[in-house]
Amino acid sequence: MITEVKMPKFGLSMEEGTIGTWLIEEGSVVNKGDEILEVETDKITNTVEAPESGVLRKIFFEEGDIANCGELICIIAEANEDISGFDLIDKTDSEKEADILNLENTTKAKCLNIEKRITPRAKKIAEEKGINYSNIEGTGIHGAITIDDLKNFMNSNSVEEVMKVNKNKVVEKEVRQEVTPISHVNNIKVNIGENDLVTKMTPMQNVIAKKMHESLLTTAQTTIATELEITSLSKIYKGLKEKYKKVGVKLSYTALIIKAVAEALENHPKLRTQIVDENHFKISNEINIGVAVDIPNGLVVPIIKNANLKDLKTICIELSDLSERAKNNKLNSDEMSNGTITITNLGMFGITYFTPVLNTPESAILGIGSIIEKVLVKDGAFYAGLIMNMSLTHDHRVVDGAPGARFLQEVTQNLLDFRWM
Repeated sequence: MITEVKMPKFGLSMEEGTIGTWLIEEGSVVNKGDEILEVETDKITNTVEAPESGVLRKIFFEEGDIANCGELICIIAEANEDISGFDLIDKTDSEKEADILNLENTTKAKCLNIEKRITPRAKKIAEEKGINYSNIEGTGIHGAITIDDLKNFMNSNSVEEVMKVNKNKVVEKEVRQEVTPISHVNNIKVNIGENDLVTKMTPMQNVIAKKMHESLLTTAQTTIATELEITSLSKIYKGLKEKYKKVGVKLSYTALIIKAVAEALENHPKLRTQIVDENHFKISNEINIGVAVDIPNGLVVPIIKNANLKDLKTICIELSDLSERAKNNKLNSDEMSNGTITITNLGMFGITYFTPVLNTPESAILGIGSIIEKVLVKDGAFYAGLIMNMSLTHDHRVVDGAPGARFLQEVTQNLLDFRWM
């Protein structure tokens, strides 16, 4: 039976996807449910599973290619089935027979060496960690090497036996990237030394780079900032955090800021504005707050929808859920779309002030710095207090300085007004 595998639609707004990594090679035996490839959409990665068992007979897209939703990306069939109707280039009968014979031989060879099979997840981890798994005995289905097999192997062998140096890989924050030969790099703009590593951007890195460049090119960005004393807020926050903890809810300053921003946006429609074309803009009726989340090799912005209609506890629960799934590539595109404003917090890294770049088409992004203790002055007396820096980048085409300042002022007032806590 011939099974057509088409580009899935992982979200309502998804129109196309980028082929990330083929986890199964063409000509390999696959079982129903096996992960065969990774598909990257706007900053998220999803895996595609084999809908039926058979042989991965034909791959139509290479890694890095873009395919529309519903477009045929590969074919699974028996080794001797005729799939010539799906070939992009017609072949002679002798060539078809040769292909079938090669596939049958490949299939037999793979079956004879089935004890060397490894699950896609285990293979990915082994390559990222540099583990030589050629001599590991698998305990999975059909003798496939599993993640548990890798762990047992590492626990029972020395580091030298476990590790296998692979000079063709670069591992950063547990993300594998291929080293690119200099001869394959076009339009070189920098000097490349003999010991330098040239790596190809992942699809996610490409999306981020293009979007940030486009943001700076197409908007009139300016940043204003304020310093907020949160000494009293900090005391209330600590007590509230313990109270939430008892019921299994994690409270964070980011959640407080989301609530404060959501309430302020109700009174500042200009901050909910997006440019439609050269002569028109729209004001969104929804208040959807995006939160930048750091993930390996990039960042994503999950959205808390209708944040102004939710209480603080609900925001905390949703924020924890979205952040956790973002780090595990479990978000869909709808959970990252239709944002009104974005919040990005670098306080945990000791950053006090920065100028965030607009997450277009949004017209504003709020940067949060770290909480630091300073000597402050009030009524001529010195005292120790806690302050937090907030920086608002806005698109000056639709949000002038004064409206932006009034919005930021109301956000700070909301943080010092504890009626909603």
